[in-house]
Amino acid sequence: MNKYYVLLIAGGITFGTASIFIKLSNMTPGALAFFRFFIVGLIFSLISRVNFRKILKYSPFGFLLALHMITFIISVYTTTIIDATVLVSTSPFFVILLSKFTKFKNTIKDIVGSVIGFIGVALINYPLVLGYLVGNIIAIFSAFLIALYTALLSRVEEDSISLTSAIYLSSSLFTFPLFIVQGFGKIDLTSVLSLLGLIFLPTLIGHTSVIVASGKVKPQHIEIIGLLEPVTASILAVFIFHQIPTAFQVMGSALILFSVAYIMT
Repeated sequence: MNKYYVLLIAGGITFGTASIFIKLSNMTPGALAFFRFFIVGLIFSLISRVNFRKILKYSPFGFLLALHMITFIISVYTTTIIDATVLVSTSPFFVILLSKFTKFKNTIKDIVGSVIGFIGVALINYPLVLGYLVGNIIAIFSAFLIALYTALLSRVEEDSISLTSAIYLSSSLFTFPLFIVQGFGKIDLTSVLSLLGLIFLPTLIGHTSVIVASGKVKPQHIEIIGLLEPVTASILAVFIFHQIPTAFQVMGSALILFSVAYIMT
């Protein structure tokens, strides 16, 4: 199996821990967004010795990633969590539409894999609840932002470590104003451990896997593999929150796993 697919699968699985850590934490969204990017960016900067010129060069990617995070958080607060999750999962379709900005061409397999994966996400969140129009539009916009980020990133030729550091540090700069406005929130042991989990799993492994695999794997496939997030979250919810999955969640998870296996064969 292609090593980049293995890395992306690991990243996709860790994405599923993000919602768990956010739910457990009592820190503000601004604090979580800022520190997860700043600390990981700082860690990589110690390895790659990234400079301000490189941070500035790749700041458009940092801006897209930061704006995706912020708009997703806003969508969760302005519509139902179910609607936000499903609508953000339309990102593979946007990548297909944005294929002209990548060096990869669409295939029938890419489209079929995206459709199967999205149906899986919809089933996991069934029955769908009609949310609020503004929140739903913001969630779709968030999906577009991460799709544009992934599509454009596929054209970048740069050392993975320094690129990762530059993107994360610039993202932290863009999320810093939100942190200033919202503050820290409640700081206790649970919040600190949740922040550390958010830093080292979905950020250090999850988002970094996307950057490392960009240019080596189709952006469409990167977004489809990212749909492993709700599968992982559903499994973890059983053990942490004692939320027993429904038949639809089991079927949806199976479809997502199938879509990932389908595009890799």
